[in-house]
Amino acid sequence: MTDARGLTTFRSWIKSLTLVQELSVLAGVFLFFGGLAVDAMLVRVFLLAASASAIAYAVVSLRAQRSLNIIDPDDLEPEFTDEEPQPPMAKLIFDDLRDPGTVRREDPPVEPTPGPATVTAPEIVVTVAAPSRPEPPVRQYEFQLSDFFETEEEPVADDGPRAEFRYLVKKVLTVIKNVHFAHTVALFWVNRDKQQLVLENHVTEAESFTPNRRQEIGVDVVSQIAASGKPQILTSVNATSLPEMLPYYGASEPVRTFVGVPIFYARTVLPPKEPVAVLTVDCKGEDAYGPETLAQLGQFTKLISALIQSYTDKYDLLLDSEVLRSITRLREQLRLDFTVHNTVRSLVEETSRVVPWDYVSAVVYDENRKIWVLQHVLNRMNDPYVPAGHEIDLHRSLAGQVIQYSVPKLVDHLASVNLPRFYPAERTETAGSLVAIPLTSVRRCYGVLVVESKDVRTYSEADARLIQKLSDTASWALEILTLTDVATNYVATDEVTGVATRRHFVDRMQEEVQRAGDFASEVALVMIAIDNLQTLAGKYGAESVDAVLQAIGRLIRSAVRPYDVVGRFDTNRFVALLVETTTNEASLWAEKLRKNVAGHIMNVNGKSFSVTISVGVSGASTELSDMVLLENADRVLKKAVEAGGNIVRVF
Repeated sequence: MTDARGLTTFRSWIKSLTLVQELSVLAGVFLFFGGLAVDAMLVRVFLLAASASAIAYAVVSLRAQRSLNIIDPDDLEPEFTDEEPQPPMAKLIFDDLRDPGTVRREDPPVEPTPGPATVTAPEIVVTVAAPSRPEPPVRQYEFQLSDFFETEEEPVADDGPRAEFRYLVKKVLTVIKNVHFAHTVALFWVNRDKQQLVLENHVTEAESFTPNRRQEIGVDVVSQIAASGKPQILTSVNATSLPEMLPYYGASEPVRTFVGVPIFYARTVLPPKEPVAVLTVDCKGEDAYGPETLAQLGQFTKLISALIQSYTDKYDLLLDSEVLRSITRLREQLRLDFTVHNTVRSLVEETSRVVPWDYVSAVVYDENRKIWVLQHVLNRMNDPYVPAGHEIDLHRSLAGQVIQYSVPKLVDHLASVNLPRFYPAERTETAGSLVAIPLTSVRRCYGVLVVESKDVRTYSEADARLIQKLSDTASWALEILTLTDVATNYVATDEVTGVATRRHFVDRMQEEVQRAGDFASEVALVMIAIDNLQTLAGKYGAESVDAVLQAIGRLIRSAVRPYDVVGRFDTNRFVALLVETTTNEASLWAEKLRKNVAGHIMNVNGKSFSVTISVGVSGASTELSDMVLLENADRVLKKAVEAGGNIVRVF
């Protein structure tokens, strides 16, 4: 009985095997006997191991099949219940098309029954459904757009690379804080010129984080990292000495662990010797950071160094473009009014655009007064400062030293300098920093540009080079003006009109006035201005101006005596010195000249027109100097122009 049950169990087990499992068992048997038959120990071990693996595979796969309750319908026996039989289910086999005489394996055998009628047993179909396994719970993750996309407002491109750099550094510090579960993450610049730690950005949960952006380099741990260039780890921070140890806290914080790493960057010297910044990370946990934290922060410092490189390149390009725009604006201003005053004024204004300032001033040489004077001054806050037009002390001032030696001067703290800025009696209440750039060309020094700030250590060598680029353009403009002045004043005859140049006329006028004083004779000065000359240029073209100047120059020369002196005073003014002539005689001569000019028809490029002149007459007696004579004639000429022109006025 036991053998029969065992044989039945063995047959049931064999019958439950799939084709792959049967082949695996068969292979295991052959490998087993093969391993027993060979003599080589290595081969025997290999065959026996393969046999065990094949049989183990069959056993394991069979157990997995049974654990999933996969039952072959062929192994099922009909199950009879007290319920009424249900009609057979339609199966996906073509039962309706088979030959009625054929019997399939699935059909139960039909036994004939005695009697007049044959009753066929109904076909019993048993449908076994595979047990349903519970579906694993699906994790419902609802993400927000801010998880994958920056929804905060990004820096505008017009804000420049500085705003973009601060934005990116803020993001990096946020990542560091989240990765290391930090309490505070901060980035400090190391300003060695000013011996300061400058806070660039920070991410913190502390309420007592210091509002001071600048701190003096001292003995705290951040300053130690800045000085030594080596990382520091504090595994246990003393709560009592926290404000002294970590200077960015104004009060006690529950910080227990600190780590700080230096950030290096160098454009020329490799490898860099001193750090440019310090990255600090602290948390509330005790002994939370170790060497692995330094390794991770090292990767972040390399990223920040790359951001510094990108920011520096963009900032240099921005400065170069700003300087280029300033130089372009300076040239446009000189094209409109090419004078010393406009050159200096434009230089001062453009300098105020590219560097921080509280006062900007320029010193040039006054040819008339033969002294160095403050030509133009900008005062941001209207504080007590030096006025424009004041003479400077060439030998006892910072500006005087720059002019004498033509060497730039950079002063970090004016309180440490004994010399005044421009002259000893100057009125200034601040003692910040200053940079002075000489206005030099190849030939000579034409002055000095001085930029001053109320804060100490404001300017660097880079700022001085930036100002120097603007100063070079102004220096060459002053060089051209000087050469033009030499060509204009030291040549006897004006090229356009054929009369004497201004310098030659002034020299002759001084001689004649002195002669009149010595011999008790009289001279008269007549100053002539062409009315609405710029209107004529806009209406008839620029070439009409030279034609008008030439025509009026000929009319004046034809109206004077050979020993009288005629000269061109400036762009649209002539002067005539009438020797041995009284003021009344000069006024009659001027009136005659005015009528001749008004009635003269001029032809330029096929267009005919006439012009008028305004005349101012001044006489010189024995007690008048040549300069007073010029000033009187200029004063009455302005009155004639203000009266509408085409008129003679006598002083």
